[in-house]
Formats: sequence, C-alpha cells, structure tokens
Amino acid sequence: NKRMMIKNTKKKFEILSLFSGGGFLDIGFINQGFEVSEAVEVEQSFIDAYNYAIDGYVDYLNNTNSNKWKIKHHEISEPIDASNPKQQKRLANEHKGITGIIGGPPCQDFSNAGKNAGVKGERGKLINSYYKIVKKIEPEFLFFENVDGLITNKKHSKAFLSLVRRISALGYRVYYDVLNSMEYGIPQDRDRLTLVAFKREIIDTLKKDGFKDIRNKKKLKYSGNEDFIFKWPEIVCESPKDQNWPGEWSFGKKASKDPLQNIPKEYHRLCVINAWNGITKNSPNQKAQFRPYSNKFQTVNEGFVKNKSFKRLHRYRYSPAVAYGNNEVHLHPTEPRRISVREALRLQSVPDAYVFPESATLTDMFKIISNGVPVAKAELIAKEIRRTLENFHNSRIKEARTSAIEMVRL
Repeated sequence: NKRMMIKNTKKKFEILSLFSGGGFLDIGFINQGFEVSEAVEVEQSFIDAYNYAIDGYVDYLNNTNSNKWKIKHHEISEPIDASNPKQQKRLANEHKGITGIIGGPPCQDFSNAGKNAGVKGERGKLINSYYKIVKKIEPEFLFFENVDGLITNKKHSKAFLSLVRRISALGYRVYYDVLNSMEYGIPQDRDRLTLVAFKREIIDTLKKDGFKDIRNKKKLKYSGNEDFIFKWPEIVCESPKDQNWPGEWSFGKKASKDPLQNIPKEYHRLCVINAWNGITKNSPNQKAQFRPYSNKFQTVNEGFVKNKSFKRLHRYRYSPAVAYGNNEVHLHPTEPRRISVREALRLQSVPDAYVFPESATLTDMFKIISNGVPVAKAELIAKEIRRTLENFHNSRIKEARTSAIEMVRL
C-alpha cells in the first residue's frame, strides 16, 4: 500500500561524511535522525572547528530534549586525505554497506570565480575519490553537492555526467538538479548542483508498493507529490529574483516607507535584515569581525553588489552567494565594516547553537562558511531522503511479516 503509515520515525540511520569542512551539511542530516559514524576532513583547522562546534551543537540538542534519535557525536581524530588509497580501503572495511555517504569535494576547480581547472585540478580530482569510496562501500544512498558550474560549464559537465554514468552503473538510480537556496527561504542567491542516488533495490521495492519513479525534473522539483519515490523539497519562494526588490541606496539612508510593500510576505524571509533578527553584540561569534581598513567601507552604496569585491549587502534584499574567497568582501548594510562571522553564519542558515571555538582564525571561519552547504537546505533534502528510506524499510518489514504469516500457515 503506497499510502501506508510510516512506522520507522525513530529509526536512526548511519552515514559517512566526506570533505566535511565545518559540518554544516552534517547538521542538516543530524537534525533528521542521521548519525555521522565518521567525518573525513584533511585540514586540521577545519577539524578543530568541526569537533568543537558539532560537539556543542549535539549537547544543545540533548539539553533541549531535541535529540529524539539519540544522535551521538563522533570526533574526527586526525586529518584524512580522501584520495589516499589506504584510507579508502580503511573506510571501506569500517563502513561497508552503511546507510549513506554525504559530501561534496571542494568546488574551487569547478567555479567560474575559482581556478576553473576541472578534474585535472588538485581539488577537482577529488570527484574521482568520492566515486571510488562509493564504489567500495556501496551505501543505500548518497548525497553530493557542488557548484552549478559543474553542469553549466561544458568543460566540467563531461566530468559530472561521467560521474552520473559510473554511479548508475554501480546499480543506483540518480537524481540531480541545480537548486537555488532562495527557493527554500534561505537569504542568499546560491545555485548549487545537487545529486541524490538510491540503490536500485530501494527503487524496485517501492515501485512494487505503488510509488512512482519520476524522471521529469520539473515534477520532482515543483509537484510535492508524496507518491513519488523521491522528490526535491517543496519550494516556498518561486522565482525570487523576479520580485520588485529595492534598488541601490546611498550608504546610511533611512527607509522613508515600507521598502517591502510590493513584495509578497512569503519572500520577506529572504531579506538580510530578517535573517539577522535577534543578533546582539553578545551573540556567539558576533564579535569575530575584520577591522575596517579602507575608505570604501564608508562610500559603497547599500545594495551595490556588481563588483567582485566590496559588495555592500542591502537590508531589504537577499545576499549574493556566501563566498568570501578570492578577496571578495561583503560589507554590512548600515555600518562601515565587513559582516561578522555570526551574520555570515545566519545567511547560511546555521543555528546559533553552532559556535566556532575562540581559537579559530577569522580566515578559517570565513572559509568554512563559504564552503558549507546551507543547513536549512541540507535538512530539507535529508528529510526527503529519510522519507524514501523509511518507506523502503517499512516495505521490508511488511514483506517479512507477510512471509512469516505464510510460513505459519504452511
């Protein structure tokens, strides 16, 4: 029965996290009952931030009785290079058949704003490492995210489509699309290529139960049909860039009337000012700010985001993509400074319970924020993955019970 009630809502799923960075993606999955058995990261400063922040976040879940799945935090014990064959073999031995693998290799080699070196780059070649680990471990599902240039750039799309074919050949049904964070109510213009794949056994089992395996990308993205084996999360802000957002303002201007009066209320959540609601000088990591050093901090217009560097955010618009590498500087809308670490974390929809250690450098914190997956988007996708897995495991339970009854009758 395709409409059977889900009975596995308390089931905890185990996953392996690759290229974990600061763990934003991991938080999204943790919030949906996935426990990270191991996180793999090569940069020691990122590891230190991950261990401190994720440990604190899980403690927060425990203290607020939000940890209904009894998720545990497993610290990263040492830097691990995912491209190292010995480490790949160890991961395969320790995690063979785990429920899922999540992660996305560093994106700089596929970004138009980065090196554009593709799979030949030091970081670009990690796509092959991701594939090799998937092949050795054979998880029930996998999640992969990277810059949209991996599919929109002809040079890079060959590498990505090759990855899709190779994953399919391993016996997976692959879903992928470019998703923008704003469509899910997250206040930044961030297009990212997102891939989810499930073992064919899961797809075939759910087909027998009446669920539909839909190929049409538009239906998967916009229909929200619970009868689909898998679908993307429901979009809450359709075509956000088409709204009548305010233009540039001179720095220090006061709003004479409601600047959002012509914008539907469901889009107001995309405004920087709303994302920062409740932040005070005592909020965690709010004092972590670079000191102003240029007269541009006083002169750039609010909402001027055309240049690569020294973009000033607009209070009543969404932020450009949170990416602070290559000298890209995002200025506070009304103050002569760069935005703080906490303000940047809010734009990535990271909960305030996630706190960087005081030992972390500003450079490392902003790198982690730039490389991370928006937590709210990760959680929405994790919720859809969980729905698919629960339906599959319920089907197997139902099948086992039916077989047991038939055996008794015999």
